[in-house]
Amino acid sequence: MNPTFRLGRILGIPVGVNWSVVIIAGLIGWTLAGSVLPELAPGSTTTAYWIAGAIVALVFFASLLGHEFSHALVGRRFGVVADRITLWLLGGVSQFESEAPSPRAEFWISIAGPLMSFALAASFGLLAFVSQAAKLPELVVDSLVWLSYINVVLGVFNLLPAYPLDGGRVLRAFMWHNHDRIEATRRAARVGSFMAWGLIAFGMVIALSGVVITGVWLVLLGWFIDNAGRAEASGVVQQDVLSRITVERLMSAPVVTVPHSANIDALIHDYVLGRHLSAFPVMNGAVLVGLVGLTQLRGIDPARRHSTTVGEIMLPLATVATVTSSQSGADALRIMVAAQATRALVLDPGGQLVGIVTNTDLARAIQVQSP
Repeated sequence: MNPTFRLGRILGIPVGVNWSVVIIAGLIGWTLAGSVLPELAPGSTTTAYWIAGAIVALVFFASLLGHEFSHALVGRRFGVVADRITLWLLGGVSQFESEAPSPRAEFWISIAGPLMSFALAASFGLLAFVSQAAKLPELVVDSLVWLSYINVVLGVFNLLPAYPLDGGRVLRAFMWHNHDRIEATRRAARVGSFMAWGLIAFGMVIALSGVVITGVWLVLLGWFIDNAGRAEASGVVQQDVLSRITVERLMSAPVVTVPHSANIDALIHDYVLGRHLSAFPVMNGAVLVGLVGLTQLRGIDPARRHSTTVGEIMLPLATVATVTSSQSGADALRIMVAAQATRALVLDPGGQLVGIVTNTDLARAIQVQSP
């Protein structure tokens, strides 16, 4: 899930916002200003309702961030690093570099989100009580009451034992005590799929009864839970397979390299067409300096191919995904995903090029080794 734009880093964790948040933020603000707040606190002006609706929608998304950051910060205590946090149409997602190391870690990382939501609900409820005692406008009080209510809903919903929701991960943590992690994940995913289809069926009934928006929303949530659960269960199996295989067993070697001084004509005719490969490490003498592939060739004017060198268009080594031959396939996958690359150069402990590993190599290993 690629965010449309990044908010930056908060507590050292990259935070992104998907374009779909604009839709849901507008929907929440419109619903609050147009119906919810006027019913709860009648008598205010239209402008006041719209201002309150916009502020409450923003605070709601801040609450989602708080929920996700609780996962990330507890994960950090157990040595599990959050790769990024992304807000999107159906809430927030914390993406971690690796799985929890134990059932205990899994439990506390998972339960942290709902606990934060309940803590926020209590805080907003207390603020509403204080605001009412201080005789602040009813619109302020009821806005705080709604924020308290919605955080309770968020916490309760996430505690549903439907993997990959927080409750499903808690369920997996308990199953992990009696089974290995892979089997626990499969069982939790099956439970999650059952609940997801129940949610879809319930949503369809609600929609057909006339409450269309709520029904469609429930169907969408059920569909997301089912698909995300299946994808994560498959990902866990893949990570387990790759974690048991070293890059040395997966890589292609020896590697065909190209000198950085070669021109583009030579690259195309002697390497790309002659060897049917799509990317080549670039050498300056005996020193590895970068990588060149078909992507870098696109856009080069044919008239300039003879005068342009590989060194001018290559990706510098600092921007290329690299792994060591002793690392696992899971490490290679993580590094390639982080670099948005389809291949990684394999180096020995001394930094010398010894091979290249591609996503095709990883996919083949998963296909062959998966139980």
